[in-house]
Amino acid sequence: MKPKSHYVFTLLLALIFAACAPEDNTTIPENTNEFIFDGVTYPITTAIIIDENTSATNPSPIKISLWNKTSSEATGNGDLEDIALVNFEIEDESLEVTTYTDIENYDISINGSIVNSEFSPGTLLLSNDDPEADVFAQSGSVNITNFTAFNIVFTFTFTRNDGQLISGSYDGNYLLPNN
Repeated sequence: MKPKSHYVFTLLLALIFAACAPEDNTTIPENTNEFIFDGVTYPITTAIIIDENTSATNPSPIKISLWNKTSSEATGNGDLEDIALVNFEIEDESLEVTTYTDIENYDISINGSIVNSEFSPGTLLLSNDDPEADVFAQSGSVNITNFTAFNIVFTFTFTRNDGQLISGSYDGNYLLPNN
């Protein structure tokens, strides 16, 4: 009878330790600050928003650029290599928390470079230059879910003429250069 009580006591201790073990509160972060094309993920580090709107009577497009470089690299005058860049323009007087689907100017490229202040896009993944090309978007949307004086949160999705999807998201601070 004594050997059984030893096993019962050991089992009881094991259950107590298992019940008192700290919980694993590790959460998997949502995929943010990146875009995905053809199963490959490209990180986004910096967002730049250029809003030159000064009057409601003659609004100009609001340009959003996403870079895989730091803000000092993206705005500096130095040469850069291996640039992933997402650009699109939203036609509105100001950015709003809404979904935009009328995006006429856009381009996404990888393996770009800047040499002597000249940007070379490298491999174009998306471009509005030729409506017949595979890299032209047959549809696109930008869904802004938060926009404050310092932070923007949005997702974007473009479907190319060849059916391939480019999607991404950004959640963070942005630069708003003086105009």
